[in-house]
Formats: sequence, structure tokens, C-alpha cells
Amino acid sequence: MAGAGELQRLLVKAQNTDGGWGYENGSSWTEPTALALLALSAWRVEGSAFDRAGDWLKRTQRADGGWPPAPSVGISTWVTSLATLALSEIEGADDFCRRGIQWLVGQIKSPLNPIECLAFRMRGLPLPLQPTGGSPFFPGTAAWVAPTATSILSLADFARKADQQNLISHIKDAQRYLVSRRCRDGGWNHGGSKYRSENAGSYPETTGLALLALYDLPDSELDISLKRALHFLQFPGSIEGLSWLQLGLTCHGMDVLDSNTDLECRTARDVSLRLLALAAQSRTNKFLIHS
Repeated sequence: MAGAGELQRLLVKAQNTDGGWGYENGSSWTEPTALALLALSAWRVEGSAFDRAGDWLKRTQRADGGWPPAPSVGISTWVTSLATLALSEIEGADDFCRRGIQWLVGQIKSPLNPIECLAFRMRGLPLPLQPTGGSPFFPGTAAWVAPTATSILSLADFARKADQQNLISHIKDAQRYLVSRRCRDGGWNHGGSKYRSENAGSYPETTGLALLALYDLPDSELDISLKRALHFLQFPGSIEGLSWLQLGLTCHGMDVLDSNTDLECRTARDVSLRLLALAAQSRTNKFLIHS
């Protein structure tokens, strides 16, 4: 497995001429570009690649404040959280971040209003048990674990850097949503419904990501989850799973990072996640809110 220096060179080499990154070879997408910018920042790789990545994200922000998965897609989605988090590393990008945060807050599932409750009762239907606080992949759809977790990371980062304490209640609601979607084995899967959450097995990548988003919960409340993550760490299955597990466990004070692995980085996204996990070992966890 390549070391951090070689991974940095691979990442810079994979950058497209427009400043973004694709998942593999091909056109630029928001998720891999945002993760690449975070990885470059974690290793203090500045210069042309860093600047062009920031410019790409600035150019692709939509009028509503969100980001699409790719410029060719005409709708803002969950990738807004990663784009906002990445641009927070860029000097002078405050307005871009503020608009992104406003979009994210607008997607958070809120409690049913009185009229909606009345409509359910008039139809003889039980009120839905869907917890509030979650975020969807696409606007107006059900909440899921991954977009909720990345939304928490972005909101918490902005709340700290911009002293926006009004975001704390949204963060706490979202964290409660994540806890409500924990699987019986202590980990997390996609978590789109109570059935999927409680009665199915968890996944390495979503377990690590959820632990990262629950950065300030006492370890006593996460004991079963931390044990599940450590179990997953023996056989993470992919670079994505390994990296999110390492980032999540490190966030809770566990020294579990090891630069050696037989798993391969298959995409620019993998390279970025691997660099972020390695940086958490030797430098800083870019997702660690209180660092």
C-alpha cells in the first residue's frame, strides 16, 4: 500500500483540468472533489491543485446555496455538506459556506405541524414514527444515516468557526436521529427506516461515519458501537470502510490507525479517504470538531 507521499502525488495527478476530480477517470463530481480538497488541506498540500479545487467548488454552487452531485445534475443534494466542509478550509469562502449551511438546515426533517397531524388523524392513520433531525440524500425524501452524519459534521464545523450557536439544536436533533437508527449489533447501516435500522446488520463505513458524527457523546453511551467498530476493523472490506472506521474511532480517543493495509485504493475518493485517515494518525483529523 502506498504511503502518504505517494498517495498525495496520485491525488494531484488525478485532478481534472477543470480543477475537480471524478470517481475514477472521467468528469468531475462534487463528492470526490470535496474529499480531495479536505485531504490536501489535511496534509497542507497547497498551490495550484488546492486553489483550483476550491475554485471548482465555488463555480458549481447552485443559486439555492446547495451543490449538485455533478454540474450536469440540476438539483442540490446531500453532497452540499461535504462541499461546505471542504470550502471552510479556503480563505474568503465564508459566503459560500453560509449559503450551503442554510441549504442544509432547510433539509433537516422537522416535527409534523398541527395541520399535518390533523390530516393523519382524519384519515385514521397513525402518526409516523420517523424521528426528526435526519437529512435526506435528495430534497423531500426520507432521511438516512450517511447524509445525516455528514450534515452534522458540516454544521458543527461551521458553528465552531463562525460562532453560530443557533445550529447546536439542529446538531443535537440529528445526533438523536443517528442514535435512534443504531442496529442491534451496535453499528449502523443505511438506516432509512426502523426495520432497516434495528433488524438488519450494520456496515463498516456507516458505522465509522456515524461514530464520527457522534463526536461528543460519552463513550459510555457508545460502548457497544465502539466494540462493533473495532470488530469491523479486523475485516473492513474496503478502503472506504477502513478509513471511516479509523476516523470514527480516532475521534473517540482510540489509537487504531495503522498505515499498512492490503486493501487497494481504486478511486480518487479512496485515495482521499485514505489520506484523511492517515492524517488523523500523524497530523489532524479534519472531521474532529474540537481539534
